[in-house]
Amino acid sequence: MMNFKNLNLINPIIRAVTEAGYSKPTEIQYTAIPHILVGKDIIGCARTGAGKTAAFAMPILQLLKKYTPEHKEIRTLILTPTRESAMQIEENLAIYSKYLPLSQLSVFGGVSMGGQLAALRKRVDILVATPDRLLDLVNQRPIDLSKIEILVLDEADTMLDMGFINDVKKIVKLISHKRQTLFFSATLPGSIRRFAEMILNNPVEVTLNPVSSTAQTGGQSAYFAEKKDTTGSLIDILQERNAARSLVFSRSKHAVNKFVQQSGITGI
Repeated sequence: MMNFKNLNLINPIIRAVTEAGYSKPTEIQYTAIPHILVGKDIIGCARTGAGKTAAFAMPILQLLKKYTPEHKEIRTLILTPTRESAMQIEENLAIYSKYLPLSQLSVFGGVSMGGQLAALRKRVDILVATPDRLLDLVNQRPIDLSKIEILVLDEADTMLDMGFINDVKKIVKLISHKRQTLFFSATLPGSIRRFAEMILNNPVEVTLNPVSSTAQTGGQSAYFAEKKDTTGSLIDILQERNAARSLVFSRSKHAVNKFVQQSGITGI
């Protein structure tokens, strides 16, 4: 049976993940980790929930531990599209690095830049950032990204869908070409693949469980509504179908709150 020891991970990482309740690596982990540990660039494509964060976080921690120089510059940059994903990655890194002398920090919008700038004055081995906030911080004071050894683009398709492509390009220009680049995405349409090929060097591709296929047991329907009456139309559809349990996605917290108020439906 495949386990974390088979992946040549060091004991401090194995001990930490075992204590966290990990019993064996997922498919994306045991496929990608060996390539990352030997310094290969990676294009990783797998569904959300497949374990992509651990697939890049654990080998990064091992590489940084193995080659730790005496400097204070940021050594790994992980770009991710949202505040929530940045916080989650930082939490996971803290778990996996429990027995390693490495530090991590996440920066994102919605909070004071002053505290984040102060935190960046201390040693940060791994910086997790949303592209827009990182550029805001770079514009506030010089932040040296030239010594970064590993660059990760997490949820790359979402990041580009949210309009971050130009921000990402600006950030990549600040980083040395002598880096290892890890590119992870839930989908790989042509535009995403072309962008990946621009910034990666002879990458190994790991593609698992593509999300483009539709479940055989599912059905799809389309309803057309005026923009001003979208909420009312959705409420009518749910009531017509007598849907006891439904999952509704929206672009913003404000839109969700508005729907809950107007519909009387319980939301979370």
